[in-house]
Amino acid sequence: MEPLQYEERGYLKEPFRLFHLADGRGEYIEYHYHAFHKIIILLAGKAGYAVEGERYELSPGDFVLVGRGSIHRPVVAKGDYYERMILYIAPEYLRSLTAGDCDPSECFRRAQETFQYVYRDENGSRVRPLFQALAETIRQGGYGAALLAQAQFTELMVEVNRVVRGGHRVGAAGGDSKVISLLQYLNLHLTEPLTIDQLAERFYISKYHMMRRFRQETGYSVHGYLTEKRLLLAQQLLARGCTPAEAAVQAGYQDYSTFSRAYKKQFGRSPSADAEKEHNLQVTTQDL
Repeated sequence: MEPLQYEERGYLKEPFRLFHLADGRGEYIEYHYHAFHKIIILLAGKAGYAVEGERYELSPGDFVLVGRGSIHRPVVAKGDYYERMILYIAPEYLRSLTAGDCDPSECFRRAQETFQYVYRDENGSRVRPLFQALAETIRQGGYGAALLAQAQFTELMVEVNRVVRGGHRVGAAGGDSKVISLLQYLNLHLTEPLTIDQLAERFYISKYHMMRRFRQETGYSVHGYLTEKRLLLAQQLLARGCTPAEAAVQAGYQDYSTFSRAYKKQFGRSPSADAEKEHNLQVTTQDL
């Protein structure tokens, strides 16, 4: 089995953390993923974003929903000014804010289930000003700032979900349609037995051509992508209280020893280690 390539970037210890950045470095960033949710909102300048093979051209006010485990990367030309805010969110904390009919993590779930990742702050939406109000509270600090920031974060997530429910989505501007269809199919049938031959037959394409196109678009093999997604699913299941054996089966593994070896190779620790303690993460800004 070839080594897994997608990199887990960005680490988070807090319930949420906000960054405000502006530059024109245009550095090429490989596809990667996070163990937490992320929202990026473009404030000014020019930028694109790629999520699960689909590429979007962003306008100021557009925001990108990157759920835990979704592979993504910014697409910014060298010299293009790019001002944005990035919000890291701990999934467990976000779910804990559920009240009544409002589950604030619904927006990420919808994005991953419908493959619609970019939405527009328009028609009276307050997403952008709420981002800015939260940033100002964090910057100023002072008495009650932590409590106020929690309240503003909650208000922001309610507004994000209202925009998503309102259907103010931005359509993808590019991407290999065959590869995008394959990516979506893999995500919908993640835990089922899948072979290269079966996939090639389903999508009416030579398996060698399919594998070559997939690697060109995503930087990785079909097998590597599928393996990584299953391991990420298993990690989430462990965080929700499943035993390692239960997580292995629910993630599509029939042999526990194969699962355990792959898990340790990917995350640097055994499934039982993740089952015993919460995964604490340190923030880096390399991919912001």
